[in-house]
Amino acid sequence: MHRILSATLLTAALAAPALAQRADFQWQKALAAGSEVSIHNINGDIKVVPSTSGKVEVIGTKRGNADNFSHIKADVKESSHGVSICVLRDDQDDYCDDRGVHSSRGHGDREWDRVSMSLEVAVPANLTVSAGSVSGDVEITGAHGDVNASSVSGDIKLDRLHASSVHANSVSGDVEVRIDELTGGGALTFNSVSGDVTLELPRDFGAELSMSTVSGDINSDFPLTIGGNGRMNRRSLNARVGAGGRRLDVSTVSGDLKLKMSR
Repeated sequence: MHRILSATLLTAALAAPALAQRADFQWQKALAAGSEVSIHNINGDIKVVPSTSGKVEVIGTKRGNADNFSHIKADVKESSHGVSICVLRDDQDDYCDDRGVHSSRGHGDREWDRVSMSLEVAVPANLTVSAGSVSGDVEITGAHGDVNASSVSGDIKLDRLHASSVHANSVSGDVEVRIDELTGGGALTFNSVSGDVTLELPRDFGAELSMSTVSGDINSDFPLTIGGNGRMNRRSLNARVGAGGRRLDVSTVSGDLKLKMSR
């Protein structure tokens, strides 16, 4: 038994440094409560998870042609609002600030076809999160407060949120959201151009709802009240969910819309 336990501990001890060695970028710092963590990527996925250390922790991993690894880098800029985490070309004309990545060549540079960097960011519960990638999936789990997520070419998955307001949009990808708790009365907006939008919300959820799709179906587990200026058909509806209150806007051009009730 002692030999098995010793072997397990040794394996775990060896695994942690190995993971650190594979990282191409690492950064960590404790931030003041209420600060915003803003994450910007050009080519690569973003994954946000709850922090267990009370600090913002960033790990960046490059993929693609190793000969081109030196062409991109990650950078962190601090401001009075919080921190901005960016992946950008290693070029003196490219820089990162609280508005994101600024590049003299734009985001269509062919260098991005040969190398990418994925970001995994651990965020404490007392901070807000904003994350966007041009070409990559965005996944945020367990975030609190206001949450913003976007992707041009990628899926968005938001899970186990405890949020006041949530905004998520993808041009070419699905949007999947599960909210465990809603605090405050902030608006909720979710949209895609080419993809499905699926929302799972608390059973006592209430909102003034607007849903529309050009070529897809609309489904809701929640009873809907149509009255006043409300309307409902196969492709669009304006209705009240529960007691109403906050705004919920859901739309897609080519895809289905689903409103699910938490079990």
